[in-house]
Amino acid sequence: MKLYSALNRNGFIIGIIACLLIAGIPVVIAADGTPATPSMGSNITVITWPAGAAVFINSEYRGVTPIKVGNLSSGSYLVDVSQAGYKNETFTRTLSEGSMVEIGINQFEPLSVGPAPTGNGSIAVDSSPGGASVTLDGNPAGTTPSSRAALILNAVPSGNHTITVELAGYPLFTSTVTVIKNKVVQVNADFETRSPTITGTPIATTNRREPVPLSPITAVAAAGLIGFAAVYRRS
Repeated sequence: MKLYSALNRNGFIIGIIACLLIAGIPVVIAADGTPATPSMGSNITVITWPAGAAVFINSEYRGVTPIKVGNLSSGSYLVDVSQAGYKNETFTRTLSEGSMVEIGINQFEPLSVGPAPTGNGSIAVDSSPGGASVTLDGNPAGTTPSSRAALILNAVPSGNHTITVELAGYPLFTSTVTVIKNKVVQVNADFETRSPTITGTPIATTNRREPVPLSPITAVAAAGLIGFAAVYRRS
């Protein structure tokens, strides 16, 4: 009986010690700094049109679009997207634990072009044959000389301009030229190598009946009638 009581008392003490040990495990884990569950991580996906844009996250190059950057911790991120010939696109995104962020760019903004050209230049226009009418951007500018000389258009603003040369009997000649400051641009309208156009009013045709040849019998009868008429007149 005493042995049974001693065993029960020892078992009770062992049970208390086991409970204390089990209860202390979470405390030990928490004190050790090891989380109970693993981190899921976050990610950022960048898609652009057209594809192939460079992606930087917090100034670190991560690849070209389309791209998915994963295993990111919680926090704020600066996403910079760069495409050659276009302005950079910059985004700020804040990630929480296990979040997924997607950035899409359908159209990049082109880089601004340089200032418009300034200053004046000249355009020399000649035609073969000469005597053709010349217009500059739709405005009359003169006539090409009959000789081999050219019509000189001075003080033309720098930039693109349209020259039209017109000569009767030939197709219209049009050319777009770029005028540069203090430079002369030459335009040669060679009409001799172009097919002439047909001018004038076409003659209207009428429906007329072609003469029908007489048969031999009809010819003999006609001759007899003519002779009879002549005899009748004499009588």
